Amino acid sequence: MKINLKTLLLIAFTVAISSACSENSVLNEAPDELLSTNTGEKTDISTNDSTKATSNEKVLFLDDFNVNGIPDQTKWTLYPRIPGSDWSNYFSESYDQAYVKDGNLILKAEKVGSTYKTGGVWTKNLFSYTYGKLEIRAKFKTFEGGSPSLWILNTTSQPVNGEVDLVEQYDNEDIVFHTVWNNYTLNLKQYDPVRQYRAKFIQDDYNTYTLDWTPEKLTFYVNGKVTMTYPNLHLSDESTKGQWPFNKAFNVLLTFPISSSGINDSQLPGYVMIDWVKITQEN
Repeated sequence: MKINLKTLLLIAFTVAISSACSENSVLNEAPDELLSTNTGEKTDISTNDSTKATSNEKVLFLDDFNVNGIPDQTKWTLYPRIPGSDWSNYFSESYDQAYVKDGNLILKAEKVGSTYKTGGVWTKNLFSYTYGKLEIRAKFKTFEGGSPSLWILNTTSQPVNGEVDLVEQYDNEDIVFHTVWNNYTLNLKQYDPVRQYRAKFIQDDYNTYTLDWTPEKLTFYVNGKVTMTYPNLHLSDESTKGQWPFNKAFNVLLTFPISSSGINDSQLPGYVMIDWVKITQEN
């Protein structure tokens, strides 16, 4: 499966990623008409009531992507290319495919000459969290062979130690996948409770995707509506079965994988446009 190969190949990758290009080279591509719609224009976290923390919450992480150029390097580093991987072979490790423009983080997938290139960022070695509400407002202009992915991964980068895919959207489908990975699902093949769900989203518009992570459960939302819940079973043999590794630190990942096959070049370039990312936690 595509997701298994992606995550398993990350096990060996623990080194930090170096910067690849200058700020002046990144303010280039995303067409202005993609950055707003009649119903989904750019929002400002500082003034929008729906994105403010309530009186019983504290903000752990916040990025509104309001400064053009390279993404905030105190929060994000470029996501790595793993040569030969079906899932991550085309990450460019360049800010030409991961940059901020007009209030959005832009992840761009394109073909440069005969080479496919795409972008991604993560908080590896910069930020991690345990429990809280992760909210991401994003819009996709994708293609056959593209897979916008918004997810969290344990800091060991080993899926048996926990991975939660808040969003994976394949090709031009009008659904997003929520998926939970751990030893219980990967190695023991235990799929009760349900560990994957396909949820509808509004195509060609901004949607808000939410993961509410507590010690008892993972709750997924699309535009404020609960779509899936994955509970902590409190197994007596948890230490061997690994159903709930979700009590440790996790990183945030925003990526735009390209498959190694089935790519429709006529639909390129593709874009993931992320308006903001916010993580809050109850006081």
